[in-house]
Amino acid sequence: MHYATEAVDVECEEGHEFCRLAPYWRVALLTKSRDLDAGWRVINALDGRREESDSPLVTATSLVIRGELLFAMGCVDDGLADVTEGLRIAEHCEARSLLPTGYVVMALAALRRADMRTCLTYVDKLTGEALLGYFGQAAGAWVTAQAAEARGGVDRASGLIAGIVTSHLVLRQLLVSEPAAASWLVRASRKLGADDLAEAAAAAASAASAAHPGFSVIRAAALHAAGLLEEDSGKLLEAANLYPDRWCGASAREDLAGLLAKRRSERSNTIRIFEAALVAYTAVGAARDASRVANKLRDFGVRRGVIRTVECAGELPHGLTNTEFAVAELVSQGHTNNEVGRQLFISRHTVAFHLKKVYQKMSLTSRVELAASWKAMQLRHGS
Repeated sequence: MHYATEAVDVECEEGHEFCRLAPYWRVALLTKSRDLDAGWRVINALDGRREESDSPLVTATSLVIRGELLFAMGCVDDGLADVTEGLRIAEHCEARSLLPTGYVVMALAALRRADMRTCLTYVDKLTGEALLGYFGQAAGAWVTAQAAEARGGVDRASGLIAGIVTSHLVLRQLLVSEPAAASWLVRASRKLGADDLAEAAAAAASAASAAHPGFSVIRAAALHAAGLLEEDSGKLLEAANLYPDRWCGASAREDLAGLLAKRRSERSNTIRIFEAALVAYTAVGAARDASRVANKLRDFGVRRGVIRTVECAGELPHGLTNTEFAVAELVSQGHTNNEVGRQLFISRHTVAFHLKKVYQKMSLTSRVELAASWKAMQLRHGS
């Protein structure tokens, strides 16, 4: 961060392209460190100095990095619009260094919305960059592991999880650039029964926090990981309050509520904290996470409306409910009832019930007919 600031302060009298890019890469670092207010001030100042003569590389860089910042701030739709346009330009002018950053944002956003088709499209793009030698980001491996878990369970991601945790360089890079990674690695490792990997991830997060005491987001991530590993509600609460971005704060609160749920005397606190997590997830467009928390609240007899888990512009077609739309979208992509249930956090029997309603409302009789009808509907709406 110190060198990035110094680089921006150096005056360039000849208008070199790389000098024009330096302020944007500083914003990228501010985003990673979750100094979001500072990043927003800088990007606004840069937007005011944009020129029509800017090269495609400068234009693509400004859009991708601005979009990543907006996504971290919770302005998801605006952020994705910028990243999408930036990637289009970057792919056209072969600005390969930008692609992993943009692909990670797009894949992560799609995953949080339970739009697995889009998520896997960008995971495939990340894999292609890796094969071409341009991967360059631990975040890509992490997002790929999350997609594998969402699609087929944590066992499907076991190799990637072990690879990330046991690679000192990859793990260190990941922990200082993606605040949600430490807790996810601990959670996933424990699901695998790999306590050694969970302990290693938490220890590495703690070491990163000690090495970078000026970054509250790294400390929050370390506390979150340790709180999960040690089942320490105090650390989870501190992490939730310390995180600068809303999604990570919601994640820590969800884990805190999950821990308190084991204590009968904490019922009211558990419900209150789950509801706070649900509100935050909803605010940042994380429909998949909101759906999961809403189902946890139902276990306490609290019913909250679940927002759509797959994006649909305008009115829902054929009078489908939000859940029916999500089920129809995922089934049309070829997912089994078990896979749909896993992604929407409902049982396969509930999936079958909603699918029957979809068939009735759309006058269909099979998954094949649904897939064909759904594709035709998307083509009509230009999606």
